[in-house]
Amino acid sequence: MAETNRTETGKDEHADLARLDQALSQVEQRKDGEAHRRAEQEAAAIGSRRSLGRAWSLAIEMVTAVGVSVFIGWWVDRWLESAPFGVVGFALLGVAAAMWTAIRTGMAMNREAAEPDGRNEKGK
Repeated sequence: MAETNRTETGKDEHADLARLDQALSQVEQRKDGEAHRRAEQEAAAIGSRRSLGRAWSLAIEMVTAVGVSVFIGWWVDRWLESAPFGVVGFALLGVAAAMWTAIRTGMAMNREAAEPDGRNEKGK
């Protein structure tokens, strides 16, 4: 009878260990899934911050291009006494430069988005 109790106790222990092993596997799978989701969220946050930085950079470049062009036009008008043609001409030139910068930046962003491995430079 003592041997029967030992055998039953051994079976119970094996069953308990199997259940604990299964529960541990489930917890590890959940933890791995959460870590993967967290990594994806962090990557998305970094990408959105990078895009926001590019947008601010582009806006500053556009405003600066127009502002500098208007200043140069004002200076030319004072020098040649040809007001308002210098300001208008250089303002249009500044707007054209700003638009060209925006188009060039947009094309570069589209190229980067189309790359399958996400590399920014060739060969790296």
